[in-house]
Amino acid sequence: MKFKNIFILAAGVFAFASCSEDTTDPVLELRQAATLNAITPADITISKDNSAEQFPDITWEKANYGSGAVVNYAVTLTNNSNQKSVVIGETGDTKLSFTNAEMNSILASIGAYPGQAYDFTVSLKSTAFDVYQNEATNTVSFRATPYDPNVDDIDWPYAYVAVGYPDWDYTKAYLIGDPDGDGVYQGYVQFNDATAFAILDGKDITKVLAQGQEMTDEGKGFVEVTLDADGTVSLSVPCNTWGVIGDATSGGWSDDTKMEYDANSRLWTVVTSMTANEFKFRANSDWTINYGGDGVTENGLSRNGANIKVPKESAYIITLDLTTAGKYTYAMEETTIELSSAFMTLPGSYQGWSPEAESAYRVVSETRDFKYSGAYYFAAGTEFKFYDSGSWIGIVGDISWNDTHTKGDFVIGDGANIVIDESAFYKITADTKKMVASLGKTGWEVIGDATAGGWDKGQVMDYDPETDTWSTVITVNDGDIKFRWDASWTINLGGDLNALTQDGPNIHISAGTYKIVLNANNNTATITAI
Repeated sequence: MKFKNIFILAAGVFAFASCSEDTTDPVLELRQAATLNAITPADITISKDNSAEQFPDITWEKANYGSGAVVNYAVTLTNNSNQKSVVIGETGDTKLSFTNAEMNSILASIGAYPGQAYDFTVSLKSTAFDVYQNEATNTVSFRATPYDPNVDDIDWPYAYVAVGYPDWDYTKAYLIGDPDGDGVYQGYVQFNDATAFAILDGKDITKVLAQGQEMTDEGKGFVEVTLDADGTVSLSVPCNTWGVIGDATSGGWSDDTKMEYDANSRLWTVVTSMTANEFKFRANSDWTINYGGDGVTENGLSRNGANIKVPKESAYIITLDLTTAGKYTYAMEETTIELSSAFMTLPGSYQGWSPEAESAYRVVSETRDFKYSGAYYFAAGTEFKFYDSGSWIGIVGDISWNDTHTKGDFVIGDGANIVIDESAFYKITADTKKMVASLGKTGWEVIGDATAGGWDKGQVMDYDPETDTWSTVITVNDGDIKFRWDASWTINLGGDLNALTQDGPNIHISAGTYKIVLNANNNTATITAI
């Protein structure tokens, strides 16, 4: 019985070994390599008009690795002028298909510039079961001239600002232009790095119109580049903030409603409520660089142009386009998105209850999300209300103070005046969606490892409205201190007491009791032993 089992086991092992040898023996071999077919036509000029059409198919005859072999193909395209290559497709089929627009993007990725003719080579590899890999028997070539889809609508002289030239990518370059035909090119460019640049002719990209100087760190940002007719290049100050301003906006002609920049679309955008009045665009919250209607084209802009009329009161998506090669435009689209006003004023007894006067304090909603905040000094006995675009908002009920009487919450609505019972600098917040508000004592504080609270909790200083200074008497250990605003490191002062600076060094202090006085307006402080 034992011998029978052994014979059966041996037979099984022999059979398994035989099968194993059958499957691992190299039964596949290349019998015929793949062959690429000629590309017809072999000379293609890609343009706006034919961009949606099919590029000539890239096809080949199959490789033969024997019956049952699963074969995949990888196709590579090489720019003969610089030998840059890219794999443009992997497939089990015998062809690759692209539109002219798709091929245009591929050509750009391997250094082909618009308006220039290049020779390209197509090569192919076949692979069977991820083991056997062979080149096709041949390569094929074609000649192509790409184009830049970003200039489809530009029918005036333009140029590329090639940042980092000669290493640059025209598909990502900014454009400046001469829409007036006076030989002066202008346009905005986002300089993220302190690097040199060149300006290249848009119609002949091999022609360098001017060389730009290396950017300084101070010059980086969203900058208007001007190329004069004599070849002189000049740069504006960085215009890193843009906004809409006017009596059509919630800020009137005094405060900008800030716009946001999208690096992908290169557009400045804001969603905001507008009244049927007028507005303009301006940079850096200053009138030095501002744009209004050009009076010639619909939605066209010009420097120092006319006020733009809002057709009707509504919320709008407003878009500012400063990248169309010197011809700047804007767009306004009505929207149902609900936004709050940019700010509310706090008229009260301290300034004669004048809601629109310059003397009225303001709480601001930076993101227009109905949440407002601001910080101001109120003397004891002061009364005030919130004022939002014609609506008065007061307190409903009483203020609920914490145990230390440093923070109080309350409900707001069609209510009474808010009364301040203790003189202090207060941070005021309000949420006009939830209809709640708060008052919290705030201001400059002394903080550091020399103080009882360490670097985690500061000692708030007392404000003197007559001298506009902050002071406190404090006992400290030997160590360091700094000054910070509103219990946050966003605004903090350190360094030389006669010239304090934002984020300045820690201030060393010896153990003892001191009177510390801070003048935050001129960035000075005194520390006097008591």
